[in-house]
Amino acid sequence: MTAFADYPDDAYLRVFNAARRLSEAEVARIGDAMRAFQMEWVAHEQPVTSAFDLVHDQFLVVATDPRAVQLSGCAKDALVGFVWQLGAELAVELVHSPPLCFRKGDDIVAVDRATFGDLVERGEITGDTIVFDNTVHAVGPYRAGRWELPARDCWHAQAWEAVAS
Repeated sequence: MTAFADYPDDAYLRVFNAARRLSEAEVARIGDAMRAFQMEWVAHEQPVTSAFDLVHDQFLVVATDPRAVQLSGCAKDALVGFVWQLGAELAVELVHSPPLCFRKGDDIVAVDRATFGDLVERGEITGDTIVFDNTVHAVGPYRAGRWELPARDCWHAQAWEAVAS
């Protein structure tokens, strides 16, 4: 992603996702709020250098440059708290119990873990189904395509044997 082009592969990455596609107004609000947050965000009293992207109008992806300042636990908590408040303001869950997201044609579907398992059992989700791996926490794997990939190549294959093949 161009927003993260100058970030090293080990730069911290955090993906937040909504259970639905966000409206244009919501995307604009999140963008404005994130830019304001970036101006205030600090770790150990040093400004955090960060980039963000709103992907598919459903995912907020945030990266921090560790060469500028190491991200502290408090700074990570500040980000999560900010995104939680922003989600509450927009009535969109962005932080707690994130749904599992996968592609169904051109659509992105978000379901809870139990429903995902049911869809696997019914054969509606297979190893070829494109899933989003929000456990990717570094820019390198994200840039290399380890975020949006077939279920067989992701942790989903360990959780549901049926998608492993």
